[in-house]
Amino acid sequence: MILWRASIRHALHHRWQTALAIVGVALGVGVVTAVDLANESAHRAFRLAAETVAGRATHHVVAGLAGLPDTLYRTLRITHHIRAAAPVVEGYVQVAGHAGTSLRLIGVDPFAEPPIRSFSSQFSTPKVMETLLAVPNTGVMLRQTAARLRVEEGSIFNIQANGIKQPIMLAGFLEPPDELTRAGLEPVLVTDIATAQELLAMQGHISRIDLVTPEGDAGKLLLSEIAKVLPAGKTIVPAGSRAGALEQMTRAFRLNLTALSLLAVVVGMFLIYNTITFSVIRRRRLIGLLRAIGVTRREIFALMATEVLLIGIAGTGAGLLFGILLGEEVTRLVTRTINDLYFNLEVHDVRLLPLTFVKAAVLGLGATIVAALPPMIEATGATPRAALSRSV
Repeated sequence: MILWRASIRHALHHRWQTALAIVGVALGVGVVTAVDLANESAHRAFRLAAETVAGRATHHVVAGLAGLPDTLYRTLRITHHIRAAAPVVEGYVQVAGHAGTSLRLIGVDPFAEPPIRSFSSQFSTPKVMETLLAVPNTGVMLRQTAARLRVEEGSIFNIQANGIKQPIMLAGFLEPPDELTRAGLEPVLVTDIATAQELLAMQGHISRIDLVTPEGDAGKLLLSEIAKVLPAGKTIVPAGSRAGALEQMTRAFRLNLTALSLLAVVVGMFLIYNTITFSVIRRRRLIGLLRAIGVTRREIFALMATEVLLIGIAGTGAGLLFGILLGEEVTRLVTRTINDLYFNLEVHDVRLLPLTFVKAAVLGLGATIVAALPPMIEATGATPRAALSRSV
């Protein structure tokens, strides 16, 4: 009982010292949590967008920045009777009046889409497809995207493509078959392929041709036949290779962010080490007196370990809350950096992942214990006589 009274009295008399240690733990845990949430949210948004847009495609026919001539698609479709193929025109546009908001513009042929993608031929009303095909400069998006942009069905909003402002009429809404597809389509604007060509100044060209090939020898034979008719500079790549290459580009960036966040943990450990060391120095006489009246080293160590553990728990809890609040801002900064350096990416929600909290909690408590061990061992290692003599 004497031990706990002494511990509580010391904590009350030096509350700012204890608060500093808690802040150190909270700082490290909060930054690690925020960075991990931002990294995972950006990675998830990119992966969902890539998988949703690719659909069931197994391969892509691609070229350079100029794209493919649209006559190549007609050749594959009509001359070589390749039915499981769909042309795609793709690019990014800025939404006028919404600074920093971009949409992934995807131009498709609704009649060729069903074997590849389910979302691009499923609309809110049957008239939507007719409007897309018959009325120039029309597009569709998710209801939640339209609500975020304050655009209603049938209304006109402006986009900027290649520095040119152009009007788009919202013809209707996409009706995705599941929630994962819905999440991947959040930053997407779908138009007829002719409209996309005009908006992106790609008349006579398409970005790629999506293919669905059978497995085994039949698929290899089909790919070899397609490769024979491709012009020079046009290649066939697996559907996941492009997304994998883009993800590889950002991997080092995300790793650097994680390393920087760990520096905050090191700062927190430094604060904890100094706080506990200072606490031991101030209580050296008390520790000597307790040892002199029969308190064992193990009991002293258990007392200090409990103090450190309570500091770690309080700091970790505060750090997790701080990380959640900070995560949204860090996600915005990470997204903006990826947009500036690598490719366009839109992240509209920060997903709270249990694994992130577990990692941060283990890191916070572990760092607290590791940083406090040296002064704790030093405090319990001295004999009563040495502790009393050094405190004089």
